[in-house]
Formats: sequence, C-alpha cells, structure tokens
Amino acid sequence: MVTNIHTQESDKMKTIVIGTFVLVTGLVIVSCSALPHPDVAGVIGGALNSGSGVASAAPAAVDFQSGELLCSVDSGPMTESGYYVAKILTPASDATKNQAQVVFIPDGRKSWVNYAVNSRKASKADFSVGATVFYLRDSENNDNLSADTYRKDIWVLGNITSIDDLYKNRVEIGGSSFATAYLRVPTDQIK
Repeated sequence: MVTNIHTQESDKMKTIVIGTFVLVTGLVIVSCSALPHPDVAGVIGGALNSGSGVASAAPAAVDFQSGELLCSVDSGPMTESGYYVAKILTPASDATKNQAQVVFIPDGRKSWVNYAVNSRKASKADFSVGATVFYLRDSENNDNLSADTYRKDIWVLGNITSIDDLYKNRVEIGGSSFATAYLRVPTDQIK
C-alpha cells in the first residue's frame, strides 16, 4: 500500500513536471512568434524613423576610416576611372611626377596612383541634378550595404540625372537608382 501511494505521488509529480514543461515551451514559442522578423523590423523602423510614411530599410552606418580616400591607377579622364579606398604612403609631388603612393584597403596592395581624391558623405543639400558624386558601381537598387562593401568595392564618378525619388532617399545617376546614404561628394577638384 505504501509503495502504491509513492507510485501515485511520483506519477502526479511527473505529470505536473511534464505539464509545466509543455506550458512553458508553448509560452516561449508563442512569445517568439510575436516578435517581428528582422527584415520586417528594419522596414518598420525605417518608416517610423523617416517620418515620411514611406517604408524603407534603415541603411547601415558606414563610412571611411580616418585618412582614407578614393584612389585610381587609371590614366584616362577622372570621370571614366575606377576608384578604390586607400591610404596615402607618399604624397604626390613634382619629384614623384604628381603620383601618390598608396596602400589599397581591399587587398593591402601598394601602388602609385594617378588620382587621389578626398571625399565626404553626401548630405541632402548635395542632391541636385547635375551634381557630381561618387557611387559604388555595383550598388544600383541596393538599400543595405555592409561596411565591408562600402570600403572594398569599386567607386566611380557620376552626375545626378534625377532627384524625383529623393523623398525615398534615392537619386538617379545615369538613369540608375542609388540610395543617397551611400553616395560621396568629392572635396578635391575633379578634372
């Protein structure tokens, strides 16, 4: 009889433990399903933060590091050259035939370059038709670039051809749409 009572109490405890486990697991699953998917959260957060009512993903905070500029080994016109982020090792001078020696950020390669251009992130005041900007060549229609992409992919110069979608934080350059968050303005003269 004593063994039977202990067995019944043990069975009740097992039932309570299993029931509690199932209840807690169910609550965890239900509460997790109420959380928005990361992609949805970015869209909702971007729309709420922009105040525009237009849903747009919030771009990653990206920029160059101190001392980094855009450099090109190309010898053609500046507007037809490709640029990579680099740091100056030897400034351009008459002694170096107006070339600068740099170390390229994407691969650590050292090279003498024909063009070394300082730039800054573009601001809303910079966006007008005809304005010259740097943009990442392969970032058309991309609203979410990583810091690695921003510092390691190829940049080109272009002129803004339309600001009709500026309210969406996008401008057209040569007929293609680019996110304004990833555009740069040259602070050195473009020849």
